[in-house]
Amino acid sequence: MNTITSEIIYIEFAKLIQNNLLENGIDCFLIGGALINTVRDNGVLLSDDIDFAITNEENIDKILKILSTYVPTFTWTKNTCFISLHLCGDIKKQKVDLFIYSRRYLNYYMKDISWMNEKIHSFQTFKPSKVVLENKEFYTFYRPDIFLKGVYGDYMTPKDSYYPNLKGGDYLHATECIFYTSENNYRNIDFQVENLKLFFKSVLVKRNLNNIDSSLVNIFDTQEISMMDNSKILSYKDFTNFLIKNDIKHYEF
Repeated sequence: MNTITSEIIYIEFAKLIQNNLLENGIDCFLIGGALINTVRDNGVLLSDDIDFAITNEENIDKILKILSTYVPTFTWTKNTCFISLHLCGDIKKQKVDLFIYSRRYLNYYMKDISWMNEKIHSFQTFKPSKVVLENKEFYTFYRPDIFLKGVYGDYMTPKDSYYPNLKGGDYLHATECIFYTSENNYRNIDFQVENLKLFFKSVLVKRNLNNIDSSLVNIFDTQEISMMDNSKILSYKDFTNFLIKNDIKHYEF
């Protein structure tokens, strides 16, 4: 198996794993160095492995059973917080790691206590986004740039290896949001802001779409987004749907 063929099969292996977990109702998001490569390196895989986050706390044995049904022959090693998968016959021994995250209140943390600082904010799972790795689309979190900054700090500067920031990363952009709404929404604004405060420590309300800062978390009221690209925004409706689906107490008009 030459290098080029090995890389192609490795990417296909990772893609097959994510597809089959998603099709079986297990949330699976691209993370780690491979995600950095999609955001920073135009989708060129420079990492020595591919990492995914499993955010619905499924039993590891259940995951292996699903993959054994749909995925070609592979070997694995198990830990309390992750599974390492190797495609049989891969001479480069490239691996795919599935990290198990536990939900605490509305956010997700690495299951193993030593990784608790690697946090996924729940708003990032409402509206999954797609990224491209070696010409293949993978699902990841909404606003992967914020996730990566929170975990690694300055992920845009190339390094020999990446480890989660032991101080907990920079989550400032994930704990503050700007809520864009319209002038005629005064009747709803109070309870909408209170609902957003379930997710964000501070909510700044603006009533115009001028000078939007794309580095921040921006939430758009439904009335404001008819002229915008729905694939690139997060609407207030995304939040209310999540609250209803998960039976979370919230304010309704």
